[in-house]
Amino acid sequence: MKALVCPELGGEEVLRVEEWPSPQCGPNEVRIGVRAASVNFPDTLVIRGQYQYRYDPPFVPGHECAGTLLEVGADVDGFAVGDRVLAMTGVGAFASEVIARPARHDQLFRIPDAMGYDEAAAFDLTYGTAILGFRRGRLEAGESVLVLGAAGGTGSAAIQVAKAMGAYVVGAAGGAEKLRIAEECGADAAVDYREPGLSERVKELTGGRGVDVVFDPVGGRDFREYLRCLAWNGRYLVVGFAGGEIPSVGLNLVLLKSISLIGVAYGASARLDPESVARDFEQLFRWYDDGLLKPFIGHHFPLEQGADALRVVSGRGALGKVVIDVDA
Repeated sequence: MKALVCPELGGEEVLRVEEWPSPQCGPNEVRIGVRAASVNFPDTLVIRGQYQYRYDPPFVPGHECAGTLLEVGADVDGFAVGDRVLAMTGVGAFASEVIARPARHDQLFRIPDAMGYDEAAAFDLTYGTAILGFRRGRLEAGESVLVLGAAGGTGSAAIQVAKAMGAYVVGAAGGAEKLRIAEECGADAAVDYREPGLSERVKELTGGRGVDVVFDPVGGRDFREYLRCLAWNGRYLVVGFAGGEIPSVGLNLVLLKSISLIGVAYGASARLDPESVARDFEQLFRWYDDGLLKPFIGHHFPLEQGADALRVVSGRGALGKVVIDVDA
């Protein structure tokens, strides 16, 4: 098979497309013929040896993909050869074939008939994170949400999920193009967080009270300003640190506004509470079929240019999701 191989730890320049042995399918595994894979920020850390899970080179990176089942292990129930699926494999997805292990709680779901492979590859991590976050944040219809990084893969998904749940959504992003994307994804209003006075503008949009929930996959030094956007009893969802800086919080603001800080660890949730995640995906797929969700894919690359795909993400230049199209 073809694979984007990491022969040694380093930046995107070390990656090579090579012929690679097809993976062997065990009794508790499935083998997927990959049609599309998407790039996530952890993939750029894995190849550098900077992620929480380390792999010894040579290996094939890639967390997330979609394709068709080529082989189903004897002890795997509920799936058949030919099923169209998406999967979170942790590693190995940037190849024409990959193994998934449902018994070990690798994510594996059949996809709706109308969903393309590129959309499916871009769906799991972002929409799974969004619905988990709003479920943990107890978001209710009629409440308001501020989504940071609103033009990125996770942010654009969060806008759509919050709208599907009946919320008023303010998308925050940097620059006119990204604000346009936030509005295209369904935000009721879009604000540029590079301009001063973000919390004042958010309060103007919410009748002076602030938002009920902040969804933050960015982190960074402006964390205190984002906290000021919250209303009394607001919930702050700590999703990730794509901005590159892990902030520290002054607990005085948390106390004064009775704020709840809530961690959203989708990967751990998928391993530790797979039944809840499966229910979430039943809902997500219903919303997709109803036309409420549509992944925003800003970049397509062939497998031969996979290193460039990772470079877009590591350089924080991605608009929506970055997808690698694979010949299965």
